[in-house]
Amino acid sequence: MSDFREEEKLGKLYDSQITRRLMQYLRPYRLQVVIAVSFTLAITAVEILGPFLFSVGIDRYIIPGFDGTIARTAAILGLVWVAAAYAGSIFASFGLQYVQVRIMQWVGQETMYDLRKEIFEHLQRLPMSFFDRSPIGRLVTRSTTDVDALNDLFASGVVAMLNDFVLLFAMAAVLFKWHPMLALATFSPLPFMILLTYFFRNRVRDANRRIRTAIARINAFLQEHVSGMAVVQLFNREQKSRAKFAELNHTHMVAYKDAIDAFSFFYPGVEFLSFAGIALLSWVGGVRVIAGTIQIGVLVAFMMYAQRFFRPIQDLSEKFNILQSAMAASERIFRLLDEPVTIFSPAKIHALPAPRGEIEFRNVWFAYHGGATPKEEDWVLRDVSFRVEPGQTLAIVGHTGAGRRRSSSCCCGSTIFSAARFCWMAWIYASWMYRICDGFSELCCRTRSFSLALWKRT
Repeated sequence: MSDFREEEKLGKLYDSQITRRLMQYLRPYRLQVVIAVSFTLAITAVEILGPFLFSVGIDRYIIPGFDGTIARTAAILGLVWVAAAYAGSIFASFGLQYVQVRIMQWVGQETMYDLRKEIFEHLQRLPMSFFDRSPIGRLVTRSTTDVDALNDLFASGVVAMLNDFVLLFAMAAVLFKWHPMLALATFSPLPFMILLTYFFRNRVRDANRRIRTAIARINAFLQEHVSGMAVVQLFNREQKSRAKFAELNHTHMVAYKDAIDAFSFFYPGVEFLSFAGIALLSWVGGVRVIAGTIQIGVLVAFMMYAQRFFRPIQDLSEKFNILQSAMAASERIFRLLDEPVTIFSPAKIHALPAPRGEIEFRNVWFAYHGGATPKEEDWVLRDVSFRVEPGQTLAIVGHTGAGRRRSSSCCCGSTIFSAARFCWMAWIYASWMYRICDGFSELCCRTRSFSLALWKRT
């Protein structure tokens, strides 16, 4: 996580490598996922059954009973059975979707628990040098906001998109087999709706990117200023800090307004196109009902199917936004998890029988840049050697604080030096007090206690 500008990247809508890695977190719960996915076929069948029952009730019982073709008692009894079957389909749909949502919500929460646990455990193993260059607020965003985006994907996004896709294709197949002409009239707004969805997805995708960027920046800004409030007040930076926070807050507000504007344009547009399709279906079907080529119950069923067909399109547009947000969030999370752990505890710890509480540097070299082959000007510590006996005070003097700070960081283990032999005897019993004085630092080693104090001499 060397570059924290990754929130600026738009991210792919779908990434196969990230998807395969995400699926590993579902592996412990694959049985529950299979059960939830298997409910999709049953839910689709129940959704398609409802309008068909309306057609049966109208064409076989209402109109024949009104015309006297069948006895009124038989027509009423038939309507009772049709109404009971329709009510049963509604309750079945409710029960299946309830169980499916409960299972996926449980899987989502368990998966997020595992992911948050893995992120926190990985953060605990990272060296202190990583936190020196990483804003804490954005690390918090990785463990909270980004994980919540994945929770939306696991808990509702994946299964809901699968339900919508299966329902769309199944409904299209049933309608074309039942009456191709009415099916074409029903699906006539579909090209315009796909075009509208494409532009809507791009706008929401951009707004969502800016929202997540603003959230990460706000979290980082708040963490840095709350933890460093003493420095802010000491240098009289309150007014500039308020202005900077107002700017970040305004950026977040504008991004949310753009997302709201996109939704406020998309949903009325989908409603307009769906009602336009229903109006065209009413005209085409009405002409054929008057001509006697189709029954009125068929037309009513097609109008109900048209309403149910366009509803998943609205849901899919929002689910695509969830998918894109989850892909971007998972990419950032995996960058954090892929951050290498450079400090490991030894497998075998050597006990010190008689600790003396001394610290020794032998030929220590350290550079901020350059990796394994730093340049001459990159070296901060060059072949530094010294030894501090128990109770001894050592003053380290230099033009800047870099070398002195790196020396103390090496003692703490927060900095890994490039080449050296560093001996730290009895660190459990030794302690140091790092004193910042008028141009030099003292590293005082004592025994028995373990403490770290940093203050300014008055």
